[in-house]
Amino acid sequence: MEFTVTRAETGDRQAVIELSSHFTDDYLEHTVDRWIGQEKGGLYLVWDAGLLIGCCSLYFPSSAEAWLQGMRVRPGYQGRGIAYQLNRYLIEQAQTGGAAAVRLLTHQNNHQALKVAQKLGFSAAGGQREIIFRRELKPDALFESINGPVPRLCKTSEYNRAAYFLNNGPSFHNLQGFLFGPGFSYRRLTRIDLEQGINNKQVYLLEERNQVRGILFVLRQKHENHLIISYLDAPLKNLPTTGNLFKTWHEEGYDHFTVNMITEQHQVLKPSLKKLLGDYDCEQLLLMEKYLSPEQ
Repeated sequence: MEFTVTRAETGDRQAVIELSSHFTDDYLEHTVDRWIGQEKGGLYLVWDAGLLIGCCSLYFPSSAEAWLQGMRVRPGYQGRGIAYQLNRYLIEQAQTGGAAAVRLLTHQNNHQALKVAQKLGFSAAGGQREIIFRRELKPDALFESINGPVPRLCKTSEYNRAAYFLNNGPSFHNLQGFLFGPGFSYRRLTRIDLEQGINNKQVYLLEERNQVRGILFVLRQKHENHLIISYLDAPLKNLPTTGNLFKTWHEEGYDHFTVNMITEQHQVLKPSLKKLLGDYDCEQLLLMEKYLSPEQ
């Protein structure tokens, strides 16, 4: 059977939303506009005689690195090699675009996706990471029950205070200091990341007795009304005070947020996260990567 692959355009939005409706609690409707609007890479679609049967996004966080994300194959078409063919096509596009490596994340129990990734030459790298939860933001009893100071934005003049906390506190080194970004990408937190985060009003400080006791990175994705808590480093007793931010975020117009962290961070913070949020579900994902060579 012949399938056609195209790069998504604005007019394809509704077809993508319809495809997304076949998957429970799918996030695709929240990312489709951003993926279609990417100047480099983009959202790629697989068609069967006018019916959208699959899609996947190619994202370039840097000129030398590409990510594959959001692979979907319509029920009824799964098991026909569509994911394999689309992934292979996007790997070729990534290499044409100058990438030296291609990465993707998949659920650790998604054996079919892991099989496809390994068949394409991907190997596990970086261990496991977790998208801890996706939570709606709305005033409720949770907000009213949280006491303590509201974490505040770090001022540009306070860079040294924030850097000192990261360099001398136990958490940054023990928890590997990973900073998460859009597209499920993550990397080691650096001095430049801290500087840029402060300048872009993404860094919050948690203080106690005029000393920094915690730090929080928040990435705002206004076009999706979505926030990403991309780095969290605080003693367990201070963590619940971050709950006060939920109310301010809701008042700013955001309706949901995601907490992203690696497994080791989650194990340390889990008791306080449960106290802060109640029961929540974890989704563990496995990072896969493939290095590209001129021969490919």
